[in-house]
Amino acid sequence: MYRVLIVDDEKMIRMGIRKVIQWEKLGVEQVFTAASAREALQILEEQGPQIMITDIQMSEMSGLELIEEARKRQPELRVLVLTGYDSFEYARQSLRLKVQDFFLKPVDETDLSDAIEGQIRFLEHKKAEAKSSLLVQRTRGLTEQIRLEAQMRDLVHRRGDSRQLLERMHDYYGLDRFYGFQVVLIIPPLCMANQSSENNFQEMSMKNICISIVDAQAEGVTFIDDDGALVAVYFLGEEEESVPEKSRELADILQDEFDCKPKMVIGSVVECLDNLYISYHDARHLLDTEKEGLQDIVQLLGEQNKNNIFQDIYTELKGMMCSNIGNTEYVLKAFRTFTKAAESYNLSRQTVRRLCFELASSIYFSYLGEAGETEAGKLDALSKSLRSASREEACAVTEMFLSQMLGSQEENVHDIVAKAKYYIAEHLTEELTVSNIAVSLYITPNYFSRLFKRVTKEGCNEYIVRKRIEKAKSLLDTTSLKIGEIAMMVGYRDTNYFSLAFKKHTGKSPTKYREEIQGVSETLSL
Repeated sequence: MYRVLIVDDEKMIRMGIRKVIQWEKLGVEQVFTAASAREALQILEEQGPQIMITDIQMSEMSGLELIEEARKRQPELRVLVLTGYDSFEYARQSLRLKVQDFFLKPVDETDLSDAIEGQIRFLEHKKAEAKSSLLVQRTRGLTEQIRLEAQMRDLVHRRGDSRQLLERMHDYYGLDRFYGFQVVLIIPPLCMANQSSENNFQEMSMKNICISIVDAQAEGVTFIDDDGALVAVYFLGEEEESVPEKSRELADILQDEFDCKPKMVIGSVVECLDNLYISYHDARHLLDTEKEGLQDIVQLLGEQNKNNIFQDIYTELKGMMCSNIGNTEYVLKAFRTFTKAAESYNLSRQTVRRLCFELASSIYFSYLGEAGETEAGKLDALSKSLRSASREEACAVTEMFLSQMLGSQEENVHDIVAKAKYYIAEHLTEELTVSNIAVSLYITPNYFSRLFKRVTKEGCNEYIVRKRIEKAKSLLDTTSLKIGEIAMMVGYRDTNYFSLAFKKHTGKSPTKYREEIQGVSETLSL
């Protein structure tokens, strides 16, 4: 159904047109009216009528100016012009604006109705043409897909002359941009056991999804081989793409859609499309030899070992970084080791981007848990920076993120330690622990302990004991207070424990220390 807009500043005219035309017979669903060009533009924006009937002489903006503005918003709008002035200039400008018809007032309702009907026939014809064109495109696309799949089967099964297919693939996909190709067999779990019609339907549904992901994004070609197995041929770019990574993502999508995770069997990388059969037969061999104990992702042993080794390295580095949040230099050094490992193992940019974000997130939340609040939105900003980054750029951006996040607090480290020392001095007679000092500074004990040791080169407990012994020595030297009283004044509730601690640091008991100090003082006074 169609929508029509009538624009005229005379209410009698616009309402008259609305009433006299038999809109339903013409196939018009809605008729809108506007008393000004401004109101008409608003209706065009909100309602999108396909046909506009407008007067020329109006206040604020003329009908011709309205048509010009309307064309900018809706280029396909069909326009009929009404005017009370028999002016050649109006007619000339209407032709320039490509209006569909031009009428002098008063207009005959039959002529106007015929003109509207003519515009609707035109719109119907355009709609039919568009539908026919879409059908032709779909049919042509389906035919092309069927032909391509047949040629891909010939290629992997080594049949016929592959030269024509290779030329077509070069022309269509621009294969000069790719340096390698890799086959992935996609095996739905139930298809391993039988080939029922239900499983065939599932496999065809999976194929359509794979085409929408792999083929539609020009990442490769999906087809069914002679044995009925679903095959995806991935194109590899100059920077090696991680086919196992892509396979995992595809398997996850298929699992979400079908509630069962297919097996992905990955062949070797070949440099020439003509050698694609080698990658295909490698994948077939893996499938045949490991069918019973098939894992989710199966690839050649060398690739599996490489991935396992890197995963071990990555896990260890992540643990080291997260457990040493208080040491910025150590964390950044460990991250640079990750960067070198990613380069050595030739990880794809997608894998590196994912691992960089995973590392940054883990370190961020470890830092947040230990050091307190940090600036909001940091992870979102990092995510946006990583989206289109190369492998090297991803590592550089992430290292900068870590450096800024940890370095922003590095300036406060000495301030934190200074506050801790002041707190210790003020509470020396009370029970002092790493935990209650950290609480007073609003940070975690582990984080505080590492910071204190890194800055002062001694543990916090060791520092507390040393300060208590220093104060005890001063009291023993300058007062006649009993040993038990001095012990209480420096934070020891147990006199025996105080004596042991004092002797460990000075080599003498508190009594012996006082006797020697006082003896030296008496000698000096003589």
